[in-house]
Amino acid sequence: MLIVSISMLALFLCSTVANAQSSSKYVYNKDGNTEFVYTVDETGRYLTPKLKYEYAKDDKNNSIQKKAYRWNAGERKWMPYYLTTLSEVGNDSVVEYAAWDSKSQTYSLNFQKAVYNKGLENDVLSYESYKWNRKIGNWEIDQHFLLEDYLAGNTDSMN
Repeated sequence: MLIVSISMLALFLCSTVANAQSSSKYVYNKDGNTEFVYTVDETGRYLTPKLKYEYAKDDKNNSIQKKAYRWNAGERKWMPYYLTTLSEVGNDSVVEYAAWDSKSQTYSLNFQKAVYNKGLENDVLSYESYKWNRKIGNWEIDQHFLLEDYLAGNTDSMN
């Protein structure tokens, strides 16, 4: 009986959380290289701004940068949130991330980098993630995955 009661309580709590998460509806509005994300209130009549994304593209129309902004309701303006840059270096695709630092007014917090090494047919052969070490001023590897080890289920080589 105790197990049934605990199971029912867990089911109730999980369904309550799921209902709370699904009650928010999002509306997306893309205009050129800018995308806005809004939430819709319970009545379905009012939108509240949440996020804004600005995309930059290269001469081949590939995305190379994404700036994200959060809506500040108190100041009624968009505030910088984070910056993601994408680049190709040889056979590697490099994705870099930095969060906005309001004190220095720069994207200088929580530096992270991911490097995807690609083969001849553009398939990913390996993945490495890095975190910036402020003390030594250099990137330090956080995780390294080889695709063949991942597909074989060999997790010993994964950090």
